[in-house]
Amino acid sequence: MALASKFKKIFRMSFAELRFRVMEQIRIRREKANAENELKQVLNPDFNFFGKNATHLFQKYQEGDLDGLFSSKDFIRTISSPLDDAKRNRFNSEFPAEYEESLKRADAFLKNEFAFLGVKFTLPDPIPWQSDPVSLNKYPEGFYRNINIFTNKNAGDIKHVWEVNRLQYLIELSKAYYLSEDEKYKTKFDDLILDWDEKNPYKRGVAWASALEVGVRATALVWALHFYMAGKNRDAKVVKTIIRLLYLCGAYLSENLSIYFSPYNHLIGETAGLFMVGYLFPGFKDAAKWEKQAWDILVDQVEKQFHSDGASVEQATFYHHFTLGFYLQAIALKNLNGESVPPKVCNRVEKALEFAMVMTKPDGTLPYMGDIDDARSIYFRQPTNWNFLSCQTMGAIWFNRPDMKFTSQKYQEEAFWMLDGDGQKKYEKLESEAPKDKTIFMDECGYSIFRSGYENASHYAHMDSGPIAHGVFYDETPSAAHGHADLLAIELAAFGDSYLVDPGFSNYRGDFDWHCYFRSTAAHNTIEINGESQAKQGGILVWSHAPKFKVLQKRDGHLIKGVCAEHYGYSRQEGKPIHRRHFAFVDQKFWIVFDEIYSADSVDKTHSIKPHFHFNSDIEVTLNKSKMRLPHKGKTQL
Repeated sequence: MALASKFKKIFRMSFAELRFRVMEQIRIRREKANAENELKQVLNPDFNFFGKNATHLFQKYQEGDLDGLFSSKDFIRTISSPLDDAKRNRFNSEFPAEYEESLKRADAFLKNEFAFLGVKFTLPDPIPWQSDPVSLNKYPEGFYRNINIFTNKNAGDIKHVWEVNRLQYLIELSKAYYLSEDEKYKTKFDDLILDWDEKNPYKRGVAWASALEVGVRATALVWALHFYMAGKNRDAKVVKTIIRLLYLCGAYLSENLSIYFSPYNHLIGETAGLFMVGYLFPGFKDAAKWEKQAWDILVDQVEKQFHSDGASVEQATFYHHFTLGFYLQAIALKNLNGESVPPKVCNRVEKALEFAMVMTKPDGTLPYMGDIDDARSIYFRQPTNWNFLSCQTMGAIWFNRPDMKFTSQKYQEEAFWMLDGDGQKKYEKLESEAPKDKTIFMDECGYSIFRSGYENASHYAHMDSGPIAHGVFYDETPSAAHGHADLLAIELAAFGDSYLVDPGFSNYRGDFDWHCYFRSTAAHNTIEINGESQAKQGGILVWSHAPKFKVLQKRDGHLIKGVCAEHYGYSRQEGKPIHRRHFAFVDQKFWIVFDEIYSADSVDKTHSIKPHFHFNSDIEVTLNKSKMRLPHKGKTQL
């Protein structure tokens, strides 16, 4: 990053942020100086992490009295309805396909077979936790503050090793043990958690190098423990290990929340993990403080994370649901324990669910807009990256929404585990009704959606006329963001099948050229001028010179529905070319796209204009090529 850009970024910081960052550096120096003593303390078998008034709980913990510990309301709150024999039998009968898939997935994990971010691999046994799972090259070890994760000189794409260390697959193993009562799943679960704990000591190694990873891991350990405790043959050492790890996750998160470093899905994932630990385990030392700290942030942030039209300010559909899923879990826990949730949280979460409902394509998936991470904030089964119908299930129940029941298609497995039996009864009684709005204009996020209906064979299209992402600057000041340079991009689905698509995302810290390409204008269904993107990439995830834009007209007529917008992302070029796009859905039968390229000044300049159209992988396309003369002075029409 250029020195001038660094100074510009510093000058943009508020006094509160500058003070926070200075104090953080002071705390980090103290933390490093005390690192060895802290590690010795937490590794001590007599390390007491229970509250001052919880001596009886620590004694039960030390003795391995699991029944006594988990029957104490001052140790643990309600996570879900009881995982008893009746619930197991209900799941096996009501979700037969999901039951079979659960055991199939767990059987793969028995053989250390994983698949993350489109990469499949089999790891040796024991798992090399500190190594890239594809190349098996090792990452740097040592104190987490001394590990540089923001470099392409590491062993591979750091997301891969993080996915392994998130331990979300432990949920699937413990769930398979609960459902089948087969000891092989328990044995594998025991081996993995004990080995992970030994090989990844507190604040050591790449698994502790990101607060978001710790937050996701905390959430995974909560649910893995919940299913494990429902088994018949629990191992006290394993349970004690998980409980101690949950406390350490809470202690880590309370010190490392990304208040300014990454105040979007990172902050919410970390805060939700802290909330789950502090709220669910009131017997922990500092639990009450963690619960309040986390809940206050979640309440304060909800209107900062989602626009008033419901879209995530990150302009990335996967991260929309990543953030939303953390909120749904927090709301579910509050509901199960008889506590109220502030209206501002409920209202904005409902709008976020509405956004997902209207954006969902006829095949039940979301457009691949923006970056993607393979983790789910709500994780109980194989994550289908772009299918989030379970969120609609919960929205239908909590907000009495017949339209969300329609789009959820059925009572989804995630709701079965997270909600009580009354939720399922309410869902079954609720009428199912297709959403009424077929043309939707969202002013803040900039998406315009046109569809013939919400059935499987419906037509669907949208155009993006909004910002790259919140926090990206119009000048050279750099900022990381998950949105892409996709202004005026469109997607089309006809008779339920996707034709024009957003190709999605490639990697975080793998091949840099592919990383840049998938985020660039060329990778989206819009127009590239002179081989440049609408915004400037400055490194991994980094944008500057965000394009300004304007919506010129919106139409929701009887015959024609459409939008006209333009952007100024090429204004840095000579002649200041402007891209204007007219997009119309005619008679609910076909689409018209009409592009104009014109100059903002009178400079006589020749431009290279390249339209991009990305078709779905199963579509065969034949182009009828013809020569096209493009006038380059004044207004150019394509």
